[in-house]
Amino acid sequence: MTKYFSVVLFIFLIGCARVQTLNLESHNYSERPKHVFWIQLAGFSEEHIPLLRYNIADALYRTELEKVDCVGKMYNFNLYQLRPQAHESFFAQLLGTKNIKSQCEDFNQRAIWDYFNDLGYSTAILENGAIDNQSLEKSTNCPGQKILDLNQHRFYRMGPDINTAKMAKPFHYQDQLSSLKENLSAGLYYDKSCQKNNCYSTLSNNVKSLWGQLTKDKLQTFFLVREFSYLKALRKKDIAYAKEVLQDIERLLHWIKLQKRDDVLLVITGAESVGIDFPLEGKEWADFEKSGKNIYFKNAFLMSPVLATGPMSENFCGVFEESEIMKRLLNHPERKQFSWDYINPLSN
Repeated sequence: MTKYFSVVLFIFLIGCARVQTLNLESHNYSERPKHVFWIQLAGFSEEHIPLLRYNIADALYRTELEKVDCVGKMYNFNLYQLRPQAHESFFAQLLGTKNIKSQCEDFNQRAIWDYFNDLGYSTAILENGAIDNQSLEKSTNCPGQKILDLNQHRFYRMGPDINTAKMAKPFHYQDQLSSLKENLSAGLYYDKSCQKNNCYSTLSNNVKSLWGQLTKDKLQTFFLVREFSYLKALRKKDIAYAKEVLQDIERLLHWIKLQKRDDVLLVITGAESVGIDFPLEGKEWADFEKSGKNIYFKNAFLMSPVLATGPMSENFCGVFEESEIMKRLLNHPERKQFSWDYINPLSN
C-alpha cells in the first residue's frame, strides 16, 4: 500500500511540475499583475514593425514589439461610426462601451482607472501629442464629469499649458527627487520642456522618471500612456519622425525589460491604424528609408492590434471588439485547480 501511494505521489509531483508556456515561453497563468502599464498608440499597426527592423544589419534581430507574449486584434467601431478617430476608439477602450458620442455625455461614466483604484492601485495618465479635442483634459470643462477626478488621479500632459486657470503644475523628468515625489500627488501637470507644440523631453524619459518612481513608492500601480504624435507624423507623411516615435517606445520597452520584474503587465493597443503600402525593395526601399519616398497610404484599417506581455497577457489573445479591452484588463480568472489528469499516466 505504501509503495502504491509513493508511486501516485511521484506521478502527482511530476504533473504539478509541468511547465506552462505561452508563445513558446514559460508563462504563469491567472497571476494578477501588481503593475499595469498600458500604451494607447494612435495610428499603430503591427504591420509598421518593419519600420524598426528592416534597417538593422543583423538578420536575427527582433524588436521588443515582436517579443510580446500575446497578439490580438480589435474591431474598431462604435454605435455611430465604422472608422472612429483615434481618441474616440481610446474612449471606447477606457470606458468599455461602444456608445461614444464625443460629447460631454461620454465623460459621465467611470473609466478603467476608477476600477483599478477600487482594487487598491495607484493610477496615473500621461498624454503626448494630444490636441485639445483629443485630450482627456477637455472633460474638465463638462459639468458633472466623472471620468477624471484631479483630486484622486495623476494626469500629465506633454504639451503647452493651455489652461492656466486650472492651476496646472509643471514637471520635468530631471527634477530633484523631492520635486518628483511632489509631482506624484494627484493633480494636473504640464511638461516644462514643451513649448509651442515642441517637447524637448522624450516620452521614454518622462515614463522612466514618473512610472519608475511611482512603482518604488506604491505596491500596485496602473499607468496609462496616450500617444498621439505617431499618428500625427504619419498624417504628415513624416516617416523619419514616425520612426523616431517607434524607436523611443522601443527604448522604453527595453528599459522596462531591464527592470527584470515579473509583476508587470504591459499592453499596447492601436486605434485608427494607418494602412501603409511599403515600397517593394532595393532602391525604392533605400529612398524610402532616406526621405520617405515611394510610400502610399490607404484608408485606416478596420481592426487594430493588441500586444501584451507579462502576467494575464493571455487575456489579450484572439479577436474582439475594442470596447472589451477594459473587461480583459480587469478579468482575473481563478488560479489553476487540481486535476486528476495530473495522476493519469495516459494523459499528455
